[in-house]
Amino acid sequence: MTETETVSTATSMATTLIAPIHCVSRTTSTSSIAEIFAQDGAVIIEGFLTAHQVQRFNAELDEPLGNLTPAGLLEGVPSEAREFLGIATRRLTNLITLSQTWREEIVNDDLLHAICEEILTKNTGGYWLSAAQMMEIGPSNPKQPLHRDFGNWWPNYDMPPSCPETMLNFLIATTDTTEENGATRAIPGSHKWCYSAKDHNLGKEEDTQVCPLKAGDLLLIGGRIVHGGGRNSTKDFYRRVVSLVAVANCFTQEEAFALTVDLEMVKKMPLRVQRFLGFRSQYPKGSPGIWTRDTKDIGEFIGLGPSKE
Repeated sequence: MTETETVSTATSMATTLIAPIHCVSRTTSTSSIAEIFAQDGAVIIEGFLTAHQVQRFNAELDEPLGNLTPAGLLEGVPSEAREFLGIATRRLTNLITLSQTWREEIVNDDLLHAICEEILTKNTGGYWLSAAQMMEIGPSNPKQPLHRDFGNWWPNYDMPPSCPETMLNFLIATTDTTEENGATRAIPGSHKWCYSAKDHNLGKEEDTQVCPLKAGDLLLIGGRIVHGGGRNSTKDFYRRVVSLVAVANCFTQEEAFALTVDLEMVKKMPLRVQRFLGFRSQYPKGSPGIWTRDTKDIGEFIGLGPSKE
């Protein structure tokens, strides 16, 4: 059987096995969440944020979001990237600096870190924050092309689906998301399909399932599952979802937090958050340590104090 035939067969088999994405509560055990995630490639966690957290977080970002040009219309963006980034989608980064709720509560959330420990640390040795971005899809924004998220790190294409997951995308809704206003659509089980750098094997649009969320809900997906943002067919609703991407700490972060976040702000953060952002040395599976100074913790060198609580 050729590679093309193998991919086609995998897609066909997976299509017949597609089932709805499971919804669980925030009190569900991390082991149960990880089990569902391993089976489907995605899971919805209802009530991840409280209504008060959502309100404060949105309020902190209203002004900086309002000042942005849609990402797909920015000068210098290649034409082939405009549809992916969104011609009516604002993408806000630097959330650590802009939002107190983000830096003091969300990135230090116990469940978030427990999930990362269960899925990433157990298999790869550790994790850190790759990127954090508020995505506001405006009216008339088309569907985002289907894709997998792990493309930033090319070795993933040489790692078959049987290999450990290397990234997690926590998609947290701060408005209700619906099929009408651009909710994420995904193909459950597609994380088990064959793929390669030459053939991403993204399935068919008709195989996707819309993943509606209430404000505060979380859609957890991995790097291998096929998905994309939905079309916002409303006239006046701006759909907000924040993406928090954690990766195995053997991979470079997308955002250079250690070069862009104020050190005095970082000094006030818990050790766990300092490490998450990249202000502490990392210890991937089998490694004596990376991101170090004289084989010692980089955080101690830059004045953050001991590396252990």
